[in-house]
Amino acid sequence: MSETPPSPPHAPSGIGRNEDGSIVIFSLFAFVIMLALGGLGIDTMRTEARRVDLQSTLDRAVLAAADLQQTRDPEAVVRDYFAKAGYPADLPRVTVTDALNARTVRASASLPVSTSFLRIIGIDSFDAPAVGSATESVSDVEIGLVLDVSGSMNDNHRLPRLKTAGKEFIDTMFENVEPEHIAISLVPYSTQVNIGADLAAAAGVVTSHDRSYCLDVPASAYATTRVSTGRPVQAGHFDVEGFSPTASENWIGNYSQMSADTPNCRDTSDFEVLAWSNDRRTLKRRINALTARGWTSIEMGVNLGTALLDPTAGRALSNMIDRRKVDPNLSGWPRDFDSPVGMKVLVVMTDGANTYDFRIKPPYNGDTPSDVWLYGSDEYVVKIDRNTYFRAKTRDWLDALPRGGTRLSWSDLFSRMSVRQHAYHLRVQQHGSWWKRREAWTQWTSIIEHEEIDEKNRRLSQICAAARAQGVVIFTIGFEIDQHGAVEAMADCASSPSHFYRVEGLQISSAFTSIATQIKALRLVQ
Repeated sequence: MSETPPSPPHAPSGIGRNEDGSIVIFSLFAFVIMLALGGLGIDTMRTEARRVDLQSTLDRAVLAAADLQQTRDPEAVVRDYFAKAGYPADLPRVTVTDALNARTVRASASLPVSTSFLRIIGIDSFDAPAVGSATESVSDVEIGLVLDVSGSMNDNHRLPRLKTAGKEFIDTMFENVEPEHIAISLVPYSTQVNIGADLAAAAGVVTSHDRSYCLDVPASAYATTRVSTGRPVQAGHFDVEGFSPTASENWIGNYSQMSADTPNCRDTSDFEVLAWSNDRRTLKRRINALTARGWTSIEMGVNLGTALLDPTAGRALSNMIDRRKVDPNLSGWPRDFDSPVGMKVLVVMTDGANTYDFRIKPPYNGDTPSDVWLYGSDEYVVKIDRNTYFRAKTRDWLDALPRGGTRLSWSDLFSRMSVRQHAYHLRVQQHGSWWKRREAWTQWTSIIEHEEIDEKNRRLSQICAAARAQGVVIFTIGFEIDQHGAVEAMADCASSPSHFYRVEGLQISSAFTSIATQIKALRLVQ
């Protein structure tokens, strides 16, 4: 017999329909959600406002720090900007990349911003990030290529190796570079530097002859990047064969050997300066034509190379444009030293230490008439007084000047024979007594003056320092130099120890390639 289960107890009447308090709970949830959403907007706007201010501070900081004219440490500049804006100075992370002609400053910062409303849902802060970078670079490059072509460059295949290295340097510099963004001045030097007739005229050089165009500049010119503190003056054209401060008349050859084949200022076109060229083929052709002869005057080469980078040379450059010797695209060059779009570089190469240079004293350095007449090709007659003449070839005396001769200027005379040959054959041989001969030798060889080697090195140091002070980057190359003084001089001239290359043999190509690569790789066109 089955039993019927008991019925469940009945629920209280109406309990399923009682909804009292439900809307309150819902309202509380809705209020919290609305408060969170509203707080999210407010806290987000506060964070964004702080982020914008942080980003603005960072942008200003990196722009100021990247300025190539900025002398302070770039990282210190960035931190100083943050400190003055009321942020912790150590807040930003700063990276500075300095290149030869560019600077990039990157910075990032993140600042926690406390929330006001979102704390109720467990969010205590938002991060306000800022990231930025600035680069300032130059697009125009001016280079002075100062090359030693003294007589010692004929030894050990130095000159052919220099030519190969120099042409490779030119190719590297012009690769993928528009001609209007580069100018190279080729400055060969030995005893002196010949700027050539065109540049001499464009620069307003005071001339007294048309045989060569070296300059006599005062000592003060080496304390400035300008070519001269006054108007440049043409050097006398004279032969210095065999001349040195210790030369003796006993070393003079015979009369028939007189010739002027080693002029103090070399007058051949291969020795002339090529100023402000942006033509790759012309530069390479001129490098390939270089010849070596004479003494060594590094300071003269650097002085002229620096002068061609100085903005005060702008008038001469404009005149060269008018003469169709310089590309019109270079109008307005050389740039100012502090130009943000231009960089200036000197590359100075030598194979030895400074030796000698000479200058002839007035009035023997110009085209003023001398007291010597020329007959035929080699017969010189010297006027002693109104009725007395000395014929040098036969060493006899005349009481009248022969007909048909040509009176020579001093420049003509010294372009035909060396000063020592002139002193010996035309003056010393007039006298029979040894003391008169010695007196004549001393008188006529002393018309030449020279600079001591220590003074030349001091001037080199001066002009290099003046160039560096103007922001010129100087690379120096010592090619097979073994003199201690030469090493010191080249290291002293360079912008830093890493800018000085001491090389042997074929290493000269590596040195020029390294320099060109540094300039080229770091050149960022804006």
